[in-house]
Amino acid sequence: MSLHPLQLEDEDRLSTLTDDILLSILGRVGLRIAARTCVLSTRWRHLPWLLPEVNIDVKDFLSVPRTEPIEAKEMEELAMVSLTKATRSFLADQQRECTISSLHLKLYLTNTVLCEIGPLVGDAIDSGLLKDLDLTILDETDPLDRSDEDMLQRAQEIDNFFRASPSVLHCLTKLSLENAGFNNLDMHHVLFDCCKQLKHLRLCYCDTGTYSVFKIDAPNSKLCVLEIDFCRFERLELVCLPKLEKFICTTWVASQHVPVTFGFVPSLGELELSCGASYRRRPFKLSELLHGTTSIHTLTLHFQGENLWLQPEMEELRTAFNKLKKLSVCGIFVEFDILWMTAFLVAAPSIEKLHIRVWNHACDVGEFRGDIFGDRRTP
Repeated sequence: MSLHPLQLEDEDRLSTLTDDILLSILGRVGLRIAARTCVLSTRWRHLPWLLPEVNIDVKDFLSVPRTEPIEAKEMEELAMVSLTKATRSFLADQQRECTISSLHLKLYLTNTVLCEIGPLVGDAIDSGLLKDLDLTILDETDPLDRSDEDMLQRAQEIDNFFRASPSVLHCLTKLSLENAGFNNLDMHHVLFDCCKQLKHLRLCYCDTGTYSVFKIDAPNSKLCVLEIDFCRFERLELVCLPKLEKFICTTWVASQHVPVTFGFVPSLGELELSCGASYRRRPFKLSELLHGTTSIHTLTLHFQGENLWLQPEMEELRTAFNKLKKLSVCGIFVEFDILWMTAFLVAAPSIEKLHIRVWNHACDVGEFRGDIFGDRRTP
């Protein structure tokens, strides 16, 4: 849409810009600021409801910094009440002049979500007002303060939310979940059978039971990006994800074998692995982990300043590195040499860019490192 308003003598120059330019500006600020522009002039009054892409973040509605846990929960409830009002306004049919191509929604899992936000978003989807949904269900609680029972309860609440608003699942293109234990629920069915449009999935501190094996076999999935952060899977088996282009795995718990295996992932081109090697973790062969991949062009390895969790090898990597163009090796303890990386260069004849970053943090030396990491040894 490109409307050319009449230039009035007393109108500011910003307001004389076309709708397309003003909407581009509003699209770069938060919802609250965008909504406040309504009071600037009659020229701006309708603009927020013309935005094709809407960002609603519950953190924008928090009044003061979080303090004690009890107060924090009350603040989250109040913030969700305000977010609900804003969402209701932006999804109102009588004010909307165009469909929302994408809604980016970040919220806390409170009673307000189950009773109001779900139905609001579901109705917008059913009416054709909303096309794509990017949903992040936040949890500010420290994962170490959550018991297994807490994680099970949280997973049940997430499941209840989706069951109460099934349209939400059908419209999801991006989903981020935190601190949930899906031991008693079929997480695979929800994420890969019900979320047919899902393209980006992030799981943080989630699992299907401590040290469990999670298999993903989804030949019809449209998933392009998968992020697994601090999850307690003993092993993740990507049996079939034909559209997967990027996989990120951070801080796994596997100690005796590779943390992930690949089956049919023909589109996988970017891989990021980041973990600090604890004293219990046995190094594995990168070639074993990469077995099944055929198109890796960008590889990032991050050791977080600890011992390497890779076994030395060179010839075995030639097949997996055959299309590698960019290699990043980060978190190398500052006192380690880097000669061992020459094996990567020999195994990757087509490499175009090599990025190396050392780890030099004083707080990670000696007594400050805790008890889970062993003595550092030069590779």
